[in-house]
Amino acid sequence: MTRHFTILVVEDETTVRDFVLHLLTDKGFIVISAQDAYEAIRVIAERHVDLLFTDIVMPGADGFDLAAQAKLIRPSLRVLYSTGFADRAKGRCGPRYGKLLEKPIRADALVAAIEKALGEDG
Repeated sequence: MTRHFTILVVEDETTVRDFVLHLLTDKGFIVISAQDAYEAIRVIAERHVDLLFTDIVMPGADGFDLAAQAKLIRPSLRVLYSTGFADRAKGRCGPRYGKLLEKPIRADALVAAIEKALGEDG
């Protein structure tokens, strides 16, 4: 798969965000990071992003709210979610646009999920 895709990683935990950023950069993706939904919306409004990889449980707007707002700006945006609170996330009502990955996320599972999402037609 060609790696000229841009991925926005939104994660409030610095260590997790840095791990994902380095992993995906090493795999050849163009990676941008944000620490919250508000910063992420600014990035999506200003730059081309192919895939949003967002934590669900964050201070302020959660990952579901972020995805809904991001899809208004970029309807073709692909989305993957991550959470350490899967039971709570699965029970929440709201739009879901992509697969949910439970933390701790294995590197190979994350890369495979991203490649699959980017290989789909949106």
